Amino acid sequence: MGKVLLIGVTGGTGHNVVKGFLDQNLNGLCVLTRRVDPQRPALARLIEAGIEPVEADLDDEASLDRAFAGVSAIYCHATAPDTAKPDPLEVERAERIARAAQRASIRHLVYNSAGGADRNSGIGHIEQKHRVEQVFTQAVPTTLLQACLFMEEFWKKYTRPSILKGTFSFSLQPDRPLHLITTRDIGRVAAYVIQHRDQYVGRAIELAGDVLTPQQIAAEFAKAQGKPVKYREVPPWLFLLLFRKSLFDLIQWYRHQGYQADVEYLRQQEFPGLLTSFSTFLAETDWANSALTYQDL
Repeated sequence: MGKVLLIGVTGGTGHNVVKGFLDQNLNGLCVLTRRVDPQRPALARLIEAGIEPVEADLDDEASLDRAFAGVSAIYCHATAPDTAKPDPLEVERAERIARAAQRASIRHLVYNSAGGADRNSGIGHIEQKHRVEQVFTQAVPTTLLQACLFMEEFWKKYTRPSILKGTFSFSLQPDRPLHLITTRDIGRVAAYVIQHRDQYVGRAIELAGDVLTPQQIAAEFAKAQGKPVKYREVPPWLFLLLFRKSLFDLIQWYRHQGYQADVEYLRQQEFPGLLTSFSTFLAETDWANSALTYQDL
C-alpha cells in the first residue's frame, strides 16, 4: 500500500480521528495542511507522531495534484468548517479533490459523511453531505462512513456545565433512541476500511458505537459523575423564538426520523473491538473532572 493522506484533520474534531488512525498502526500516514509550519502546536503533534505533513490548499487544484502523488488512499474528514449555514465551498472543494484524485488514480477514498445523508432528510447540512458523497463516488472508488452524533458534542460549553451541575437538557423525547459515535472511532474504522479495501469499496455505512435514549444518557452521566443527573426535554419551538430555524429543523429530524445505524451488527459483525460505548467514552475522557474542557480531548 502507498501513502494514506488525511484531509481536514488538523483542527476541531480531526485530531481525535488521527488518534484513531494511529491506534490501527496504519503505515505511510500523511496529513494535508495549507502550510507546513512545525511551530503550529497541532501540526507539531502530528509530526511527533510520525505523520508526514503535505502542503496543499483545497482551493488550489494544482497543489492537490502535487499532494496526491504517491498516494493510494485518501481519508476526507471535512472540506469546510462547521458553520450555521451550509458552506458552498464544501462541495466546490470536494469537486477539486475528486478531479485530482481521479487524475492520480487514487485506489480508495473514504469520506466522513453524515447519518441520513441518503434518506432525503431535508436538512441543509446533511443534504450537502449527500452532494459531496455523489461527487466522490462518481470519481473514484469510495467508501462512505455516515457518522451519527459525535459523543464529543456533550463536552462543549453549551452542554457540559449544566450536566456537571445535574441537568442534561436536550430537545428529544425521553425515550427516543439517539445514535452516538466518537471521532476517534471514526478514525479507527476508516483505517480498518482502508486496510480491507476490497471488502468496503462501494459501500455506505451508517456509523454509531452506541444508541441510548436521553434518559439512559442522563443515567450514564450520573454514573460517571457519582451524583444524580436528571433529563430535561427542551421544547423545540424555543429555537424558533431564538431565530434558529436550521437548528429547529435538525431537532425535528432527530425527533421524527433520526439515525438508523444498526449498532449491534456494527459492534458484533462489522467492526468488533473498534467501537466505543458511551460509558467507556465518559470514563476514558475523565468526564467527571470539571477542570477539563473540550480542548483537552
